Amino acid sequence: MNGKTLLFAWELGEGLGHLPALKAIALAAKAQGARVVFALRDPVLTRAALAEVEAQILPAPFWPTPRLPTTLSGTHADLLVANGFSSAANLQALIEAWDQVFDLVKPDLVVCEHAPGAAMAAFGRIPAAFVGNGFVVPPADAGEFPPFEPGRGEPMRQRPVLAVIQEALAGLKRAAPKTITEPFRGVFRGVYSFPPLDTYRHARREPVLGPVEAVPALTPLPAKRRLFAYSAADYALIDAVVQALMNVGPEAEAFFRGSLGARASVLTSRGVSVHEKAPALAGVLPGVSAVFSHGGTGFTNAAFAAGRPHIVNPRHFEATATARALEAIGAGICLVPFDAAKFRDAVSRVNEDGAMRAAAQKAGEAAQAFMKTAAPLEATMTALRSHFS
Repeated sequence: MNGKTLLFAWELGEGLGHLPALKAIALAAKAQGARVVFALRDPVLTRAALAEVEAQILPAPFWPTPRLPTTLSGTHADLLVANGFSSAANLQALIEAWDQVFDLVKPDLVVCEHAPGAAMAAFGRIPAAFVGNGFVVPPADAGEFPPFEPGRGEPMRQRPVLAVIQEALAGLKRAAPKTITEPFRGVFRGVYSFPPLDTYRHARREPVLGPVEAVPALTPLPAKRRLFAYSAADYALIDAVVQALMNVGPEAEAFFRGSLGARASVLTSRGVSVHEKAPALAGVLPGVSAVFSHGGTGFTNAAFAAGRPHIVNPRHFEATATARALEAIGAGICLVPFDAAKFRDAVSRVNEDGAMRAAAQKAGEAAQAFMKTAAPLEATMTALRSHFS
């Protein structure tokens, strides 16, 4: 990769959970002589997390007013329509914004992590790779995206989206794809999920490589009840979550991304241990009997590998799919909507349901066995080197 320029693009989604894979690949590529540049949805709060890479960080173009279509297909195409693919004029504007980034950086490869606008701008112009968890890297080997859930959705509703893509690219005097999935195939596709948590486990035929980031060890569940909660201070239902944790009291500890303000003191007064900084999960998870979160990828992978029953209150469909996957193997509870009484019942269940506790431990055993043979970063770098050879 010596002398090559890799542009790492992140366009859709919230939080910093989209960074670990990009950071790991960027560090490995830089060690092999590549120049790395980031174009990110959040070019500000990401700087501390990416400081080690010592790379230029640019703002990524993204559609400013997401809106789901009134008629859903139940596929990845719905996310495209919601984020600039609703008309040829909108998509052309998004492509042209990414073109300016490409003209500035002059990449030899674009590594896309939930970056459909970047993928469309790169199509036919610059080689692209697609990386991320199972939700953000949908199967693209068929002519249409598969439904999120088997037997649900109307995949034929993707056809108008393909027409928009073809019109937009034709208007820019570029070759247009024959299928909606063609621009998302790329020179490499890295699916960084545990197979049981892959949104498309019912339809995927390509390998699932496993999480890029390290996961905690599997440890036995302690006999004493203790819940670790991971949430965000800007969550719309933060007051309800705080009240629910107050009711759990000394049997709970929590970390909230962002500032809780006076709520932290209130929680502490009720015996809840509140971490001021994000704790190392490898240190926290062995001492807790269950966890609560909103189903983010990094936290879910850690809890899964550690064998912890998981209460998930999803904030979006991706997390809902994760919660349903945990329920399917008996290792979690999907709590929708958030309700204090249902939360209390869920906490009792994850601590007292022997079958759920056993299922969580069994899932952790399988995850640890999978990771012993998985080599996601090595597989990624081998494929990228092969592309440049």
